[in-house]
Amino acid sequence: MGCQRGVTSEVPGYIAQVEQLQAWKVDDAHVIVDVRPADEFAAGHVPGAVNVEIKALRAEVDGVPEQLAPRAQVEAALAGAGVDVGDQIFVIDADAGPPAARLVWTLQYFGHDPGHVRMLDGGWQAWVTRGEPQTTEVKTPTRGTAALGAEQPGHRVDAAWVQAHLGDPTVMLIDVRSDEEWAAGRIPGARHIPWQQAREEDGRIKDVVALELLYSHAMSTPTVAVYCKSGMRASVTWLVLRMIGHPDVRVYDGSWLEWSARADLPQEK
Repeated sequence: MGCQRGVTSEVPGYIAQVEQLQAWKVDDAHVIVDVRPADEFAAGHVPGAVNVEIKALRAEVDGVPEQLAPRAQVEAALAGAGVDVGDQIFVIDADAGPPAARLVWTLQYFGHDPGHVRMLDGGWQAWVTRGEPQTTEVKTPTRGTAALGAEQPGHRVDAAWVQAHLGDPTVMLIDVRSDEEWAAGRIPGARHIPWQQAREEDGRIKDVVALELLYSHAMSTPTVAVYCKSGMRASVTWLVLRMIGHPDVRVYDGSWLEWSARADLPQEK
């Protein structure tokens, strides 16, 4: 199943609609997590939502900035927002972009049930455009447990893995950065598909037919690894490919920040 409008599904990273969020009943097991900056959240948000800034889930690791934070840091950030193991989580950002996709990827990397995480198509922008209720009331949530599950290494790769698979016909490497970034330097053999190409002008994700056409080569390649500058934008492409049924999509978390800083790794222009 794909991202047919208004149709629920249990596929990983499913993109859900405003109507589904309207029907969402916030309780101890159903959480709305808004990953926008705290000041934007305070200025207006979906009633009942809690705020987890995406930067709280990222850290400098082995000298590479903006990586997936250590497990304890991620657990602390989610627990502080009242998230518990097994919760059904509805993720919102400004416009269904990298921050929300990054949280979906992070949760699934740490073993959260894929069927228990969904992202609002069009994000906060779609909610406001529809004239749905909003509030500025910020409540302090009851601290959750947020003990994460087992790490899923199949969702993430490192520089050594990428280097080992350069030229491997069973692996497609996708660079999702801008045209300017791509032209300035890239990993050899990568294909260039900017992450925004998966979205309509209003920020909503394109329909499944358009996505299957856009990623036709990727869908016929056994393994896909995606990268950008720091792994954020790559998370959108990861989510979309998983949503349309690719069984093995991975994020190179170090991305260009790591690759370009290492003289021992090849580059091309």
